Amino acid sequence: MDDAVAGLHEGFCERLGALLGRHEDAISDLTFDEARQLGAQGAEAAVAPLIWAAAVGERWSTTTVAEFLHVTRQALHKRVVKGTVLGVPGRGTTWFPVWQFDLDAHEVRSVAAEIIAAFRDELGAVDPFVLASWATTDQPELDMSPEEWLAAGKDPTEVTRIARRTASELGR
Repeated sequence: MDDAVAGLHEGFCERLGALLGRHEDAISDLTFDEARQLGAQGAEAAVAPLIWAAAVGERWSTTTVAEFLHVTRQALHKRVVKGTVLGVPGRGTTWFPVWQFDLDAHEVRSVAAEIIAAFRDELGAVDPFVLASWATTDQPELDMSPEEWLAAGKDPTEVTRIARRTASELGR
């Protein structure tokens, strides 16, 4: 991990130095507090993809899912919009949490659409990051995460029920 931290720090500092050199005029107009706030936001932006990747769990790219399901990228996008599969936006691709796929049948588990609907029905629009991280978080009623529950082949209606309860609580 020390190498990774050093690499992140080195890359961040190198790029920041280059950007500061090219935009001195704009930066010189900032107060110390404004500059400090921008620095903090930059640090958060640098590690946010890593944090979200950990929260979302194992995921596949659009290309991988389209091949897995034997559909076009456009058809996959339509499924995301319709709410039959969960897609999480990423840089240059959409990420699809693997828990929603039946790996043997090469299809999307029907419970994925039910979970998405539970959140949409209660909250209207749903942040895919919230839903994806919910699925990898231990739920007291299951004594495990929905992702683990589904992987174990347990009753998916329990996951849907808990999704509805969670969405209802978030909607209050």
